[in-house]
Amino acid sequence: MYENTLIVYLSDNGMAFPGAKTTLYDSGMRLPCIVRSPGRTHPGAVQNAMITWADLTPTLLEVAGVGVDPDRFAGRSFREGLDGAGLPGRDEVFASHTFHEVTMHYPMRVVRTRRYKLIHNLASSLPFPSALDLVKSPTWIGATKSEAKMLGIRSVAQFLHRPEFELYDLLSDPDEVKNLADAVGMQTVKAESVEKLKAFQASIKDPWIKKWIYE
Repeated sequence: MYENTLIVYLSDNGMAFPGAKTTLYDSGMRLPCIVRSPGRTHPGAVQNAMITWADLTPTLLEVAGVGVDPDRFAGRSFREGLDGAGLPGRDEVFASHTFHEVTMHYPMRVVRTRRYKLIHNLASSLPFPSALDLVKSPTWIGATKSEAKMLGIRSVAQFLHRPEFELYDLLSDPDEVKNLADAVGMQTVKAESVEKLKAFQASIKDPWIKKWIYE
């Protein structure tokens, strides 16, 4: 069955380190995706379209020959791109995080374009909690016991206490450490990103969209 089998290899989240797993920084959401498609004529093709986990179900259904109702899925099939064909119009993605086990509840919503990322921290008044495997990791234990002020290139304070909005220019700041949400020259980008995020939340019937109304 090997020559008649679609194989998809991907990761579920970033590394189990602070700033990666359970976060929506690129180190937590920019993941590998390798697909072996039967009958391909251009093996080894690299696809630069931006896709998400939500695109997997419609893609697999289309490959299997099952009709896909686009209104039933938040994602879009990338079947046409499996052999290297272009996928125009895929220049932004949306992402979400609500909780990880009972130890880590911290809802976040994100829109990421090729250049900018806006993170909406819906529980910004609370300290950022970590998943249990991160709390027990030698990296985090070492940083907290030593009372270190930095954890890599991000400060511990910046990691634990997050503002409502984080806006990053990924071209000039790929490590996402310089928050531009309050920068005078970035308010148009921020406003446009917020509207995109609201539209996305409405389209998936996100219950947290109520926060825009009540707060």
